[in-house]
Amino acid sequence: MKTSIHIEDLRLLDEALKSNCDIVRVGSEFCEYLLPGEDTLKDACDIVHGAGKEFIYVTPRLSNAGIEKVRDQLAFLNERENVGVVFNDLGTLNVLRSFANLRPRLGRLLIRVPARSPFTERLAKEGFIQTRKNGSDIKITRGNTLAKKWYEELFSYTSLDYLPTIDFFKAYGVRDVDVDWIPRTFDRLGSLIENGLNLSVHLNLLPIAVTRKCHTARFLGEEHPDECSKPCLEHVFMLRSKLVGVEFLLQGNAIFTFARPSEKYLKRLREIHVAELVYSA
Repeated sequence: MKTSIHIEDLRLLDEALKSNCDIVRVGSEFCEYLLPGEDTLKDACDIVHGAGKEFIYVTPRLSNAGIEKVRDQLAFLNERENVGVVFNDLGTLNVLRSFANLRPRLGRLLIRVPARSPFTERLAKEGFIQTRKNGSDIKITRGNTLAKKWYEELFSYTSLDYLPTIDFFKAYGVRDVDVDWIPRTFDRLGSLIENGLNLSVHLNLLPIAVTRKCHTARFLGEEHPDECSKPCLEHVFMLRSKLVGVEFLLQGNAIFTFARPSEKYLKRLREIHVAELVYSA
């Protein structure tokens, strides 16, 4: 099982290289305004390869302009050896078909995962059910055993637990897939591996929402995305609610909850032959 360090801020590249990781991931999963410049990306790839490590370029959801920028970047990365590209946009996957030397890797944002909800465990444990009274009033009550079982199963599946979805991505040459550290879904990871997928598990931050506009930039007075000073590389916000007992992290246009890996579950991942553990810096 390999380990990788994922960085959005290229100022952290030296620190990533000092670790004993096998792979360095560079790029943003969430914001196209964090796409690196071409020369910067070239230098990063050469430095990582020069250190004897594998290089993976991570790309986010993209506008048409972002797709064209990434197309140019993929053209020169295609001239390198041992480069993977994480795509979180089907447009990027389509572009990757033109570059035979690049390994497409399915990003976790293209996978539907009900268990990303921060209220998953409470719903599954108590099995809340909703009923209507007098045709309009809604009443929420704790459910019976069948309701609890239904919730447990609902939050254990992902959109990859469906063979036509797997076949669709495999038809595009995808064999590597990013998934989240969600123990509730682990029982089904084995079947994904049996279907020919290599799994990379993100360990420390679990995305629960991606906003259309960047709240970090808005809070700090950034008015135009094209002129953004990238404050998300310097600032994060903690979001806390004492009422419902939750704590989130807001970075850029993404909201995360914290995953807390345990040795017990790390052992399970080793036993089912997960290919890679991903740590975000």
